[in-house]
Amino acid sequence: MTDELPLVGAQLGFALMAERSGRRTAIYGLYRIAPSLLPAADLNVILQSIVHRNPTLSHRIRFRRGVGYQERYQAAHEFAELGAENEDESLRRIMEEVAAFEGAPDGASMVVRLVRSPHADYLLLICEHALVDGQGFDLIKKQLAAPAPPREGEWDRFEAAVYEQAEFEAAAEKRGVGFWTERLSAFPEGLRKGALRGDPQGVRYVLAPSVAIPSVFRGSCFPLVLFSLHRAVRDVAGVEPTVIAYPWGRPRKAPSAVCFLNTVISLDLTGPRDISEAVGDFLDGWYSEIDCADVPFQSVAAIKPAVSGSIAGLLTYQVASGDSTVNIAGIPAVEISPTYGRSQSMAPFTVAAVVRGKQVELTLVVDEEITGYSGERLGARWHHRLGEVLSCFADGEQGAVRSSESSESGRLKA
Repeated sequence: MTDELPLVGAQLGFALMAERSGRRTAIYGLYRIAPSLLPAADLNVILQSIVHRNPTLSHRIRFRRGVGYQERYQAAHEFAELGAENEDESLRRIMEEVAAFEGAPDGASMVVRLVRSPHADYLLLICEHALVDGQGFDLIKKQLAAPAPPREGEWDRFEAAVYEQAEFEAAAEKRGVGFWTERLSAFPEGLRKGALRGDPQGVRYVLAPSVAIPSVFRGSCFPLVLFSLHRAVRDVAGVEPTVIAYPWGRPRKAPSAVCFLNTVISLDLTGPRDISEAVGDFLDGWYSEIDCADVPFQSVAAIKPAVSGSIAGLLTYQVASGDSTVNIAGIPAVEISPTYGRSQSMAPFTVAAVVRGKQVELTLVVDEEITGYSGERLGARWHHRLGEVLSCFADGEQGAVRSSESSESGRLKA
């Protein structure tokens, strides 16, 4: 068993952003519970169990001579109860706690706050995103139900999985750098770079109207959601070509909560052509990009450094299960979306698309002072463009979009 492990997936990107900005990136969930039902003592026992069951929470990100690594330390979660007079104050305090977590790079890897108010209690669970990705966070969420001991050999499995992922990424880089070198040759050196905040401001979520998926549509909506976002950014920002980033990870069975996702970029090089004419070429380009998606983002950015400074925004994508109920110490809770959010520090906006049945729900967090356009304006254009591109498939003329929703849901969740 070693006290130092390599950084894998998006970890290096998160670590470099934290070094530059002094702020780490949080991944968090918010759960509403009936007031005064959840005993703090019971919750604390479960939280300690979660730390013991997930070795990644016992690591910190460190640099030595410019090389990043994961350092093992004696981890402990941080828990506190807070009071609030009403729901608005509860949600305000929650965003303050997320901001405080991100502003403490050397703080605990998992922080939990139980905000009690007369009408409802809120449980806020925050983890460091460089250590826990979306799939790992889902596992931690399930572990809130009851305490349990770690499986025998959990640390050995965790370390083996990290080294296996590192070897996989090294092989992917060797195979894929040639592709990305050619792909980025069309990327203009003079593309306008977007200014980024070291301390992204909290802004209210913008909810755009849902977009109906045609009943005859087959396959994954993801590439069309991505293409329509490219077109929407062109509409409101006037930049071309556009660059969108999104998380991607190969199918895996994580031994515990861990961050193995990579950040992938998408280029829309189809020019100003009509959307019905351009979508086929965009899909061909995206299929090629995704075949080389396992090349670590930092390696892609090293080919042409202008890429990382020109990312218009970050897209997350999920196929909803339909059940928002979470079991916390045997008590039912409802997972909710907070009112305010922060964009990731790598891009001036972060947007999410959730497929729920035959609808695509669109949510946006846009830092208007940086982008020059509002979340409402981008949301309206994204809604329009997604409806437009989906209509191209309504009559079946374009054929099915490759790959299934179920397989891509796990790969695309942040």
